[in-house]
Amino acid sequence: MSTIREFTTVACPFDKVPERLVAHFDGGDAILPLRVRIGEFKVERDVEFHLKSKPAYPGYELLDVSWSPKNGGPYPTFSGTLSVGEDAVGWSRLEIDGTYKPPFGVVGAAFDAALGNRIAQGTAVELLAELKRILSSPN
Repeated sequence: MSTIREFTTVACPFDKVPERLVAHFDGGDAILPLRVRIGEFKVERDVEFHLKSKPAYPGYELLDVSWSPKNGGPYPTFSGTLSVGEDAVGWSRLEIDGTYKPPFGVVGAAFDAALGNRIAQGTAVELLAELKRILSSPN
């Protein structure tokens, strides 16, 4: 298993983030294009994306987050948590933290060590940028 942990801040009140995300993603499910740049190339794959609220504690909202390749294929499946915390008045901090298993066993693990983990981290950064765009737009 490999891990991903990335964060960003967004101009959206803390108490509005979960409802905006779940509403935008049709109750928590959507097909999203996840993309990442590798030098001059841009890799993009549609994934089945899922968000689900889970028990949290005061000052934080927690959502289970997962995605898997829409049409299968040699791409990892991710499972983790999207945490939302108040960063400042009217601002929230989004943090994604989870794991994925590279495909193809030992060969996949070697690829992940050489390049795959950087691709996965880049994908998480792009996903957070998309969530930031969604949350920053007036509803």
